[in-house]
Amino acid sequence: MSTTPVPFPCLAFHNNFHNNTENPSTVLFTVSGKEPIVNADIGELENMSVCATTHGFMLAWDPISEETFLWSPHTSTKIELPPLELEADELMDCACLLSDKPTAPGCVALVVEPNTTFIWYCRVGDDDHWGKHDYDIGAIDVPEMNYYEKNVICPIAACRGKFYFNGTPTSLGVIDFSGPAAPEFSSIAIEETIHESFGYGGEYAAANYFLVESNDELSWMDFSARRWCTVDDLGDRSFFLSLFYCGVSCSGCGDYLQRNRVYFVLPRQKVLQIFDVKDESPELQSLDEAPTSDKALWVLPADL
Repeated sequence: MSTTPVPFPCLAFHNNFHNNTENPSTVLFTVSGKEPIVNADIGELENMSVCATTHGFMLAWDPISEETFLWSPHTSTKIELPPLELEADELMDCACLLSDKPTAPGCVALVVEPNTTFIWYCRVGDDDHWGKHDYDIGAIDVPEMNYYEKNVICPIAACRGKFYFNGTPTSLGVIDFSGPAAPEFSSIAIEETIHESFGYGGEYAAANYFLVESNDELSWMDFSARRWCTVDDLGDRSFFLSLFYCGVSCSGCGDYLQRNRVYFVLPRQKVLQIFDVKDESPELQSLDEAPTSDKALWVLPADL
């Protein structure tokens, strides 16, 4: 049977336990045609749990054998990784990132567990096992309400070999794996911050926030202060977001996609939200042909 070339960008709709069985399933879905990609060559993902990463790769994990590898839908390249010792359902909501292209020397694969203070990491092609690190980035402590909860990493993005997380009104966390020992945690102070939680106030009080890496491209930089700024364009790029996963950006991704837009997918509602940053106008598109799924992952080419 001939296979269908995968158009980019596309969506990977993933159901962790399809049809109430123990076999996860993944379906690639074209955004321009709003339909599943028939005969797409994704045999490597059969019965695998998957997680989107950067640089055009997906992390695939077998919940039974713990086989773990990176796989590119664009080139069908498969890069073996050490077995990842997670619980059966944990990868479902994990964030997975790469510090660089996986073929680059010293590239670090990072898996961030949800709702816990654990991260897993390995150097692609060098390490024979995953390191596990229990981090401490503070906690929410309200004694009068008898409430205590450790802070966890969410969201997170990779840029120039480091990982940046939890942009708050006053700081931005940093994880550095350049040293030989355990990962080094630090933070960047943010000046002239917006009041309210996570840098949102007033009309933005109920907003979600994401960190998006722009492939080292900048549309504007002000060195006079470190602060969050409102913008009216994205440097002619498009941002691609999905709940609980790292954001990615792209320029020139086909004729269908428009620049200076934010594309946000809601898999359970089968809806694509498109926000025009320039004129601040929203648009909703139905994805009626999308399969029932737990999550939707953006799949982009390696060269963004």
